[in-house]
Amino acid sequence: MSTSDDKSSLNGVHVVPVSKSEAPGAHLGSIPETEDANAFLASHGVATYTDESNRKLLRRIDMCLMPMMCISYCIQYIDKSALAYAAVFGVKKDLGLVGQEYSLLTSLFYIGYLVAEYPQAWLSQREYIIMFIWGGILMCSAATQKFADIAAVRFFQGVFESALTPAYIIVTGMWYTRREQPFRVAIWYSMNGLGNAIGALISYGMGLIDGKLDSWRYIFIIEGIMTIIWSFVVFAIFPSSPMRVRWLTDAQKVQAVERIRSNRTGIINREWKWDQVKEVDPRIDPSGHILFWACVLNEVINGGVSTYKGLVIKSIGWTELQSALFGIAYGAAVTIEIASCGYCAMRFKNSRHYCMVLWLLPSAIGMILQITLPASNKVGKTIGVLLMPSFVGSLALCMGIPSQNTAGFTKRSVVVGMAFIGYCVGNIIGPLAWVSGQTPAYISGYTTCLACMAGQVVLFLLLRIYYARQNNLRDKMVAAGQAPDPLSPDGDEFEDLTDKQDLKFRYTL
Repeated sequence: MSTSDDKSSLNGVHVVPVSKSEAPGAHLGSIPETEDANAFLASHGVATYTDESNRKLLRRIDMCLMPMMCISYCIQYIDKSALAYAAVFGVKKDLGLVGQEYSLLTSLFYIGYLVAEYPQAWLSQREYIIMFIWGGILMCSAATQKFADIAAVRFFQGVFESALTPAYIIVTGMWYTRREQPFRVAIWYSMNGLGNAIGALISYGMGLIDGKLDSWRYIFIIEGIMTIIWSFVVFAIFPSSPMRVRWLTDAQKVQAVERIRSNRTGIINREWKWDQVKEVDPRIDPSGHILFWACVLNEVINGGVSTYKGLVIKSIGWTELQSALFGIAYGAAVTIEIASCGYCAMRFKNSRHYCMVLWLLPSAIGMILQITLPASNKVGKTIGVLLMPSFVGSLALCMGIPSQNTAGFTKRSVVVGMAFIGYCVGNIIGPLAWVSGQTPAYISGYTTCLACMAGQVVLFLLLRIYYARQNNLRDKMVAAGQAPDPLSPDGDEFEDLTDKQDLKFRYTL
């Protein structure tokens, strides 16, 4: 492999060479030993592990890690959607919201999300602090009296909630093999659905309170208290990495690290490497930019649907309390649609991009039903609403791609950040396509969503073609003796190499 240039190309494969002296293993003194996988393994020793022992450890990780991630993500979604529940109980009228002000409140949340995306990356191992603060901010929503008040609260709520999802994408990559990751990401991401159901129950309960405050104000108070309490649990037991975890023995920690050796994506490296950032240039690696635009289009859909779903349900003809209870059925649909997408991507080899395309179809059908069915067809429109959130399954797989197909901790962090910038941009734009005056049709919102789905189909297939082509080119280089055999062990699996530097790396499809 040529090393004469910083960037080179072999048979169409962009390669950024790296010498052993540049790899992190050569500077162990600059990295805490407990966060460097090679140093950790060298100091603890490695045994031989059977399939049964690996399955037993996987169950242990699933039982301890996944519940914490699921509960945290469920709480985040409940908090983020509190405004939608409050809308059913009159927040628009009580705060005097007019025109597009209600839509702007969702956009402001994601503007805060966008502003804080990269700064929050430095706090991604301190989720408990972030959760404590956003819980307090959420409670402040109950004290708002006008648009300016709740606008400020929504902005800062977005700022502090922005750390959780990118952190969990990276955490999933630390603990699970690339085959296991799609389903695990889908599981904790599907807690959006459980959050919908629990949020609906909370809002229904608050709607029954005949107290001194408006019903919607109790929603913000109860949900904020719930978040603050959970932040203390996260502080007590959530691990920062497999090398620093309380609920595994030393031997199990070593096995947890060894188990993901085949990922070739490393675990964690706190040294910021600008040479890895440069690889995000679309002329070298276009995948990050494809993911960015795919997330923009997907979240244009989400921004509108999540903001207006309560009003859409109400516009079909359900009462306020019935609309709140319907959120339970809607939440169940979200959970099933996301989890099934992740399971199929894990169950069927090389299928994740096809699954991302297929799970857009029910959403398209649901929105077409809203446009075409008469207002009198209450059952048909209600079924359409339950089909609409299927697109979130595609997003869950899309968001997990950086942890599976991007190696090098700095590069992976940048690509994850790009995906979430797209996530924010889409959610900022999305609600603005929905015009309240069009109730119950919301035709402008539905047609915008359908156009975004068509665009995603193109991007998902382009991404798959790119990854498949890179794999084929690398296989040809191995046959020609220009690249090492990916099956030959050489102990470099935990070097902080990018997917372009490491010619043994193969992209998952």
